Amino acid sequence: MAQGFFGRYTCPLDEKFRVVLPARLRESVAADRLRDGVVLTQGFEGCVMLFLRDDWRDLSERMDKLPFVNRKARFFKRFFLSSAQETAIDKIGRLMIADSLREVSGIQREAVFIGMQSYIEVWEPGRWKKFFADNLKQYEEGAEEVASSLFGAVGPSGPAPIDERRG
Repeated sequence: MAQGFFGRYTCPLDEKFRVVLPARLRESVAADRLRDGVVLTQGFEGCVMLFLRDDWRDLSERMDKLPFVNRKARFFKRFFLSSAQETAIDKIGRLMIADSLREVSGIQREAVFIGMQSYIEVWEPGRWKKFFADNLKQYEEGAEEVASSLFGAVGPSGPAPIDERRG
């Protein structure tokens, strides 16, 4: 996936709890990758995470290398993998959100899709709005630290030019 997933989109669920994956997110990936389906699982901070099937396979292979003797690794795998649900995407881009995932996330009538580069978060709109409001200050405070780890020293005019970072 060259571009990756980004943006925020609110979409209604139908009476069968299906939701249309927003067109902008579908356009971010080759159609044949979508036809393979997606995997939804319990995310963090109350959301559901959506992975393309081949990305899920890669992630699963990496998770399989976590040491089973490590208690934190076992806990992570139990919650993350036990809630995982494979689902198809139909011709018009709809996917089903399983009852168990709707229950843990609070999603009922609408879903907010948040592009996260290599995966998508799916939120209940009220929960997303509260999370966003409660964490905006933390985002702003952490931006400098995160940006400097991505770009090197960040001054008032933005990241240092590439050749200055090599010195």
